[in-house]
Amino acid sequence: MADRGLDWYMKQAATKPINRRGFLTMMGYAGGAAALAACGGGATQAPSATASQAASAGPSPTPGVDIGNELYIYNWSDYIADANIEEFKRRYGITDFVYDTYANNEELIAKLQGGASGYDIAAPTAEYVPGMVEEGFLEKLDLTRIPNVQYIDETFKNLWWDPTNEYQVPKDYGTTGIMYRGKMLASPPTSWREFYDLTRGSESGKVVMVDSMGDVFVFPLKMLGYSLNSLDPDKLEEARQILLDVAPHLLALDSDLYQDKLASEEASMVLGWTGPLLGLQDNEDTADAAYTVPSEGSLFWMDTWVMIKDAPHKDAAYAWLDFIQEPAIQAAETEFNYYATCNSEAKKLVPKEILDNEAVFPSDSAFAKLEGAEDTSGNNQRLDIWEEFKSKIGG
Repeated sequence: MADRGLDWYMKQAATKPINRRGFLTMMGYAGGAAALAACGGGATQAPSATASQAASAGPSPTPGVDIGNELYIYNWSDYIADANIEEFKRRYGITDFVYDTYANNEELIAKLQGGASGYDIAAPTAEYVPGMVEEGFLEKLDLTRIPNVQYIDETFKNLWWDPTNEYQVPKDYGTTGIMYRGKMLASPPTSWREFYDLTRGSESGKVVMVDSMGDVFVFPLKMLGYSLNSLDPDKLEEARQILLDVAPHLLALDSDLYQDKLASEEASMVLGWTGPLLGLQDNEDTADAAYTVPSEGSLFWMDTWVMIKDAPHKDAAYAWLDFIQEPAIQAAETEFNYYATCNSEAKKLVPKEILDNEAVFPSDSAFAKLEGAEDTSGNNQRLDIWEEFKSKIGG
């Protein structure tokens, strides 16, 4: 087991989040935005049955195939559809399905560095994959055992963090933006500048940001018209001043339960992700919840499936990696977690109201303003700003 500390990982992820919402770096992203938009935004014919119905009608276990009866997954909480877990167990005869959770990528890394064994599958954010490969934490995948990767859109293959697609399978993707309660705001924010003004003004004490350095840095840098990847000391100092301006006005940093603060009206705005949106909108008491990608632009992220080195239940792990990419199963995942699938065939089974929801599948114009992360390893100025910012939260 390598003895590299968490400081190394923090430097590797200097502009990246400390939780499940990661970044996707695209080579020449300005040129790649159109391709991403084509993947994320086009209209697709509505299916004749819902994805969840299709998933429940999956095939029976394959006769003569014995993958054992155990699978151990280490993942974010509430990040797999319960119905899909039950279908997998039914289909393959899994009687010992362990689902342990971590709060952020650093916790996952620390667990592995501490010698944790027994896990088969995890779901780190994309930019953590190279470091995990270097540390020897991941198995190289035999893609012939995962035939359903044929459905992954080409846009999400051969990227910088796994150029030969040997160590991960895309899970889902999304954006960083502003979630808010419409009825609590006289005028909902459409830009990072408006978010800044509201936070320091009428919404002081009612704003939450995810506990994620990379996502939070997006706000001041894009508001100022800079790249979210900027390493320029002067630009980072400008970003620092903005973060210190808003820190005393924040209610909290919270990556896991910010939807509860929105639901209770303790918070009116969150710098975060779309995941909780559907649950809020489905409740008549919180149906006014909404999400926007600010007009100055924002971040595009992606999460991945990986197999842990020396996974004790490899056959079951391969069965899972293939199962989860079945179009109906994958579409049901999007229905459950409200993040966009990378699976082209699955999109055809996603309900039209979700597919057309630009909070989940951003429009072409929104994608054109998105930016992926670059490697900003070792930038201590960002780390120092982040620690100072956190120390000033709430006053």
